[in-house]
Amino acid sequence: MADELLKVNELKERFVDVSEVMQGDLKKLVQFQLTNKSQAILRKIYSRNPDAKVTIEYTIIRNKQGKYEADFLFTTDGDRFITQSHQGFKIATDLVTHAFDKRKRHVLGVFGWKKLFK
Repeated sequence: MADELLKVNELKERFVDVSEVMQGDLKKLVQFQLTNKSQAILRKIYSRNPDAKVTIEYTIIRNKQGKYEADFLFTTDGDRFITQSHQGFKIATDLVTHAFDKRKRHVLGVFGWKKLFK
């Protein structure tokens, strides 16, 4: 029997100067991250507090140079984790992968500061 798919309570997205086609691709990638790669993060969060409120808010902007920038805000019961990518990515989908990877390292301590410097 498969494990139950864990979900976030609220997901808010905002796009500025991003084409509708790219918006669709980015939304699909966020959903892929949540349903596949972020399950370990959500399992850890919900194991600590089964009633945790988990929200994700993100803004992706296409700047004047045609590159993409993003802000991701991950909130768990009032604890906030922010990732900002303002150096400008040529490939917009890399922003999503980058943000979720940072969040995973922060929560799980995988290849992050928690494991290296304890």
